[in-house]
Amino acid sequence: MTDDFSDLGTPSTSRRGFLAGTAGTGLGLAVAAPIGLGAAAAAAAPGGPAWPDGPGSRNQPQRPDPELTSILAAIDPARIEANVRTLVSFGTRHTLSDQDDPERGIGAARDWLFDEFSRYAAASGGRMTVEKQSYVQPPANRVPVATRITNVLATLQGSTDPDRVYLISGHYDSRVTDVMNATADAPGADDDASGVAVSLEVARVLATHRPAATIVCAAVAGEEQGLYGSTHLAEQLKAAGKDVQGMFTNDIVGSSTADDGKRDPRSIRLFAEGVAAGSGVPPRSRSRRADPGARPVPSPGNGSGIAGSRRGTCHGAAIAAV
Repeated sequence: MTDDFSDLGTPSTSRRGFLAGTAGTGLGLAVAAPIGLGAAAAAAAPGGPAWPDGPGSRNQPQRPDPELTSILAAIDPARIEANVRTLVSFGTRHTLSDQDDPERGIGAARDWLFDEFSRYAAASGGRMTVEKQSYVQPPANRVPVATRITNVLATLQGSTDPDRVYLISGHYDSRVTDVMNATADAPGADDDASGVAVSLEVARVLATHRPAATIVCAAVAGEEQGLYGSTHLAEQLKAAGKDVQGMFTNDIVGSSTADDGKRDPRSIRLFAEGVAAGSGVPPRSRSRRADPGARPVPSPGNGSGIAGSRRGTCHGAAIAAV
């Protein structure tokens, strides 16, 4: 998608449903209970039934526990903006751009992301590891020559249930209108430095915490050329037998303030595929699990727990391979 700098496993039905939770008390609550950041977040409102109480049921209000409150308070908007501006400063991050120039091109962005994730990991006491997950993509659609594609991953090992995995991703490659133009400036501030900034900030803030499950914060490449990096990530997770319980893919992150000045800081626009057919959940409950009052939004794949900040049909769809 074209933009400019003006826009600054084994599936589990009950856990997958959390992706579609409404945000009555903030995004962190939708994630905290299944991932295991705090016990209090998993409890329903006093006097109410246990939550979740079954597929198709309305979500119950949850009270944030102190750890979750501290996580939300640690989010730094200025740092997020600085990270977006740094990614823009590489001129272009086109998948076919220079991989060896230290200042311009996707290689410079890749190396900066690795260094930034590594800085955060240093505060984790060894629980977070960072890697460049690379492979050589043979000539294919929108890839005229063999090209190295590299995902940058920060993995925070779960403390009590490490085999359960959750992913948060954004794609760091960018493009102009001509998808094969690898030399023109393609700042990609919104598409998708904004999503990568989410992965970075989540990794930074969670590095000092001990979630029950494993959390992978990813910056993938090759999205604009055809979902190449995310497909490789999905294939590697499947080959390793990882139990991927859910994923948030952030492709073009919006704001709680609209262009006309209206604000809605307590809702999240979420695109999710819902519960897979054959899960034993009635079709009506599957299609409306995200929000009992909302019209379901279809997305590609075959039962993956995919969510997107704006477009649910982008690089995260490749995780369906898991």
